[in-house]
Amino acid sequence: MTAEALLQKSVRYDRSGKPIEVVIPYEEFVDFVESHGLDLSSDEKESIREAKADREGGRSENFVTLDELEKELGL
Repeated sequence: MTAEALLQKSVRYDRSGKPIEVVIPYEEFVDFVESHGLDLSSDEKESIREAKADREGGRSENFVTLDELEKELGL
C-alpha cells in the first residue's frame, strides 16, 4: 500500500473541509514508520549512507560475509 493510499483512508477534516489529521491503525503506523526508516537515529542513517557509498565504490573489505556473520553470532 502506498503512503498516499494509507493516509487517504482516514483523513479527518475541519468544518471548512481542510484536512486536519489522519487516523490509522497502530500496526499500519508502525509498518509505515519502519518501512520508511523514520525510526532510525541520525547515526544509523549515516551508517547506511556510508555502507551504500562503500558498496557503490566497490570497497567489499568493509563488509563481512554471511559465514563470518553467522560465526560471530554463533549460528
